[in-house]
Amino acid sequence: SSGINAEYGEDEERLVRSLQNTSNHFDSDDEEVDMRDPNSIPGISFWEALKIPGVLEFASALFFAKLVCYTFLFCLPQYIHTIKIGGKVYDASKSGDIATLYDIGGILGSIICGLLADKTGCNAIVCIVFQCISVPLLYIYYTYGNISFSAQLVMMAVLGFFSNGPYALITTAVSADLGTSERVRGNSQALATVSAIIDGTGSIGATVGPYITSVLISGRSGPKTFETVFYVLMASAAAAAMCLLRLMVKEIRTTRARIVRKELIRSIRAHSD
Repeated sequence: SSGINAEYGEDEERLVRSLQNTSNHFDSDDEEVDMRDPNSIPGISFWEALKIPGVLEFASALFFAKLVCYTFLFCLPQYIHTIKIGGKVYDASKSGDIATLYDIGGILGSIICGLLADKTGCNAIVCIVFQCISVPLLYIYYTYGNISFSAQLVMMAVLGFFSNGPYALITTAVSADLGTSERVRGNSQALATVSAIIDGTGSIGATVGPYITSVLISGRSGPKTFETVFYVLMASAAAAAMCLLRLMVKEIRTTRARIVRKELIRSIRAHSD
């Protein structure tokens, strides 16, 4: 009888200890949840946000990318109206309809640019490639886009494809990339500050582009009216690519290290087999 009581006493003691440990476990979890509450974590200053790797580069690139895109968005119908396409001048309404091909090409370019970035994991490299291709395309479009109506449509759509892709990628994928930074992870306020800096800088470029265009074409007429504007756009597209060169080098090193790691793992497995 005493043995049975002793056995039950040990069971009760183990049960009490188990309940205490469970209670302590839940209490510690509650404290941990409170510590991870995004609203309880203080935000970061403007200068601290700029020090996060990639913020300054992406913000600068978005400035020039938006400058190009929004200049075309607001000024392309006027440009089409001032030139002869296949020997014919189109009115303002028809010019606006033709300009929509640039947006359609931009939609497709944004999708393909995002797919390539997801596939390769190299956002900066994809943006640089698209921007570098858009530089000669701007010259080709300005020089040969008025040969015929079909040439105008095709070149406009292709130009929109390559110039809008990086702009859309930066505005959507950057926040996800910066969310992996140790300074931002779990801090919604810091992430909001970083996103505001990047989008705000891009919005400045979207304002500067059309303003520069209005200054450059003011008081001018004829087929050479937009010549200087296109040179500015080519320089802006090249500048957007140059802003991401440091990140491109970093992505190349990371990709190379990933390939070497895979080869090592493959060789180790081959030897073990």
